[in-house]
Amino acid sequence: MGIQVVFSRHPAGYHTVILDKLRAGFELAKFFYKGLFFPENVEVWFSAPSEASGGTIAERFPAENLYVATQRLYDYLGQLSFEDSIRSIIMLKGIWEFNGERLAGYFSIQNDANWREAYGDIEISAYAKGEFEDLVDALWATQPIPSLIRRLLGLLKTATKKSSLSLSQVTFSRGIPTKEDPTNLMAIYFAGERRSLLGTFYMALRQSRDRSVIFKAKPLNTLFFINTLVKDEIAEERITKRLDRAIVTEIRGRSALYIAKDRNSFATLYKEISDAILKPALEKLPKEETVRERIHEGLEEYREQKESR
Repeated sequence: MGIQVVFSRHPAGYHTVILDKLRAGFELAKFFYKGLFFPENVEVWFSAPSEASGGTIAERFPAENLYVATQRLYDYLGQLSFEDSIRSIIMLKGIWEFNGERLAGYFSIQNDANWREAYGDIEISAYAKGEFEDLVDALWATQPIPSLIRRLLGLLKTATKKSSLSLSQVTFSRGIPTKEDPTNLMAIYFAGERRSLLGTFYMALRQSRDRSVIFKAKPLNTLFFINTLVKDEIAEERITKRLDRAIVTEIRGRSALYIAKDRNSFATLYKEISDAILKPALEKLPKEETVRERIHEGLEEYREQKESR
């Protein structure tokens, strides 16, 4: 698939948030502009970015000059009603070029809640062609990835400084990343630290078909479980070992960045952390039916005590 950017939001009016997101999207497009990405046109859609998906196109204009097109977008979005603004999706379409291979692709800015939930606040993508299956595949094959990712993250942090947005998460994946399957990730940035990585893998494990996990996890408070794990020395040691074994580079500070060294790195890491940390931590916890029984027993004991008085 490509790159997805998710922001957290500070209290601000809807129009401020939308324009701040557009500015961040513009900086991302400028990052790749005429080096790898050559814009052709801008489209503004409502509800979905295609008629086949139930969307309605509201505006379309040329974007060969990215700066002129972005200013035109600012003006257009500033005139939209609240109802139209919050269901708008902006598509900057153009051509990616890698080693002479040209791939159609786009930058997409989601203001519609449903599309934002599925594809993040900003999505950057390219369609398969020739030797490249998508944007991330092409980037990993042709670019110095660690430095590219660090520069891109630095740009996003600068672009959202003193705005209504803060950078929360950025994913780079082959295929569409989902909460159920993190194995096609090639890199991921979290505003938090290892807690976020564990949380991502735990949520995927909870949605797996492993019944032993489902029955143990259902009555468990997720935040309490993850916070307990990250404070445990055994879990900390095992995460470090599994990162080395899975060949995933970890860059930590106030945030955390994980970069795969090969195609299967995150699949290996997900399995290793599930088998060595998440499943063992759940093993001794009571199942859902046991928790229900304990609740019932507590109620029964209280009733018996009241009746004996």
